[in-house]
Amino acid sequence: MEKSQLFELIGSLTLAEKEQVRQFSLIPTFNQGKMKAYVPVLLEICFSHLAQQSLEKKAVFTALFPDQEFVEGKVEKVMVEAHKVVRTTLLVAKYLSMENGFQHAFDYAQIVRSRDLGVLYPQLLSRLKKTQEENQIKNATYFQQQFLVENALHEEESLYNQKRGDLNIPNVLEALELHAHLNRLALLNRLLLQKKVAKFEIPETIKPILEKNLASEQYLERFPALHTNLAIFNLLQKHRPDVSDIQMLLGLLRQYEEKLDKESLQEFYTYLRNVCALVFFADIEQVEIEITLHELYKDNLARGYLHNEGRLLPSRYWAVSSNAVRVKEFVWALDFIEKYKFELIGENETQDIYRLNLANYLFGVGRFSECLDNIAANSPFVDYLLNGKRLEIKAHYELQSELLPFKLKAFKVFLSRTSPKLLSEPQRQIHLDFANLLHQLIYSTPGDPKRSDLLIKRIQEKKQAAEWRWLLEKAKALKNI
Repeated sequence: MEKSQLFELIGSLTLAEKEQVRQFSLIPTFNQGKMKAYVPVLLEICFSHLAQQSLEKKAVFTALFPDQEFVEGKVEKVMVEAHKVVRTTLLVAKYLSMENGFQHAFDYAQIVRSRDLGVLYPQLLSRLKKTQEENQIKNATYFQQQFLVENALHEEESLYNQKRGDLNIPNVLEALELHAHLNRLALLNRLLLQKKVAKFEIPETIKPILEKNLASEQYLERFPALHTNLAIFNLLQKHRPDVSDIQMLLGLLRQYEEKLDKESLQEFYTYLRNVCALVFFADIEQVEIEITLHELYKDNLARGYLHNEGRLLPSRYWAVSSNAVRVKEFVWALDFIEKYKFELIGENETQDIYRLNLANYLFGVGRFSECLDNIAANSPFVDYLLNGKRLEIKAHYELQSELLPFKLKAFKVFLSRTSPKLLSEPQRQIHLDFANLLHQLIYSTPGDPKRSDLLIKRIQEKKQAAEWRWLLEKAKALKNI
């Protein structure tokens, strides 16, 4: 029973939501099934069970139907109806939230229209239009709402067509165009960013869209969200963004700071951070980008832009902490790692995500043995698994450990046998390049300038290799040993 959808859903409820479910289960409108009398009882059993070890179906049957012989499938029927009550409670709560105010007003207007209540419907539409005009935040939600209002006004005028005017059609078309522009750009930006990190072919049907003029100048001047999305689109179209692109986008975000909602700003700053990372990993000379990125992380963290519903993704936790280590902000890095370790999505009981970030910090400050003590043998997150394996190998290199050749060989075996199930071919290749270049480092004679120069040249030609900056640093160090 514990593996049912009902239990999974109940396990996610807050105390306030459980109380709402209790109340809904007692209202006939929301609890109408044949087993409705048993639903409140089953819900209470489920609520109290969460703190217990197990729940047997026959014991639940006895609690629901005392003095009756056990009947297979009867408890499941009550569970289905209980699930409907929980689902309905959550749906109603979401719909009636204050954030959904526009939809309440619009749906009520449609109800009024269906009941033919005289002049009330046009009045409600007029009120919605005025609300839209007063809305200073012109984001994707605004454009969708604007289309709904303009189209409703068009339908109303068409119904009572006096053969005067344009039936509000130009306004409907403009609203539709803006809605399409913004959503198209947002999706294309995600596609282009994904293309920077993954190997796939863009369908032929999509390619013409990438070459179109996606928004007219008159719209860009009026709508910051559209202007910013187009700027990101043009930037991601470049083969290799540079520092000036970062400065341009940062300036645009600061210019529009007061005219964009938090959700849009959060998304745009994510693009900015990603572009910083692309520039940094593409060019070793752009070391100031690391500082810019660190400052962005600190700013975005303070404003809540790095969190998703109050939680941190493991990939973002790693990105913030590892960049802080790279710029040698060690005190800040450790404080961040410790402060946010309980806000991680997908963390396990042994805190492997936290410990790998701690290991990376320990590597950064030169405590290599302690670093190794904190690296988990496995991880459900592929990126974390690979980061851990590379970090382990690097620590063994720094310690001049006798285990290094064996660890490197095991990593190559992993890449050849296991990784095809987990990695794309480009991801596999960048790790093979890392392993091969490190192999050459290990078996190079220290103090040989010619060998060092040759390795430096090879590493510079393999900028796509994982850890290539570290590899380059170690190749340069061969000269001075």
